[in-house]
Amino acid sequence: MKKIFFFDVDGTIVDSGRQMHYVSDKTKYAIKELSKDNYVFISSGRCKCMLDKQILDLNANGFVLCNGAYAEINGKEIFSKSFSKDDISRIKKTALDNNGFYCLEANDKVYVDSLKNRILNSFISRWEIDLSFMAEDDHKERDYFIAMIGFENQDGLSESYMALRDYAGLDRHHWFTSYDVNIKGINKGYGCKKVMEYLNIPVENSYAFGDGLNDLQMLEAVGHPVVMANCMKELKNRGFEDTDDVLDDGVYEYLVKNHLIKAIE
Repeated sequence: MKKIFFFDVDGTIVDSGRQMHYVSDKTKYAIKELSKDNYVFISSGRCKCMLDKQILDLNANGFVLCNGAYAEINGKEIFSKSFSKDDISRIKKTALDNNGFYCLEANDKVYVDSLKNRILNSFISRWEIDLSFMAEDDHKERDYFIAMIGFENQDGLSESYMALRDYAGLDRHHWFTSYDVNIKGINKGYGCKKVMEYLNIPVENSYAFGDGLNDLQMLEAVGHPVVMANCMKELKNRGFEDTDDVLDDGVYEYLVKNHLIKAIE
């Protein structure tokens, strides 16, 4: 029976926070080999338009995106869940009331309060984000699957977090005073379970690789949860399997060590 593998992006196959912006040759090889006889999914907090071409070209069978709010297989949507109108209004107000920025993410575009927002531009510069998929919010109704808000300092982040925590799922980012705003009850674990049900994959045949807090539910949802050596401390000592740092080709090393792929000759 086929196995299924879910790979986080940031901190797992690339690491923009530490200036590793490109997927290594060993990781490319590993995912290509796996996809020959198994299902391979990219599982990211990002929406599809935010994924680099190099990620889209990794031979994955599908995607679990927007922290579990959207999934597709071979280009076909399997399910999606979008914010309500009230959710969107609350996110915008909370970000701006605390002198921050917001990003509302649809699959084809990311809408921001202002492309001139200084704090947003600091974030964009830090993460080397492509502006081509961003547009200023025109306040039209759309299906938004995930949002992000960010602030100049901890005060804005803390105040906004308190305001939103009862209405949404919130996932802090590693290197910036910002966080993902998820639809209440939706997370990567939810999305991965939906995919496994759709493909009828038993949990013992499932693997997930991650490093951040938004990967926790995904790791808990599979039979073989694997954390990177560079993972956040909150993921350590939970009984997950572990592998090397993303900078040291942790994905490739785990797959070779566990005889899931052959080593590069």
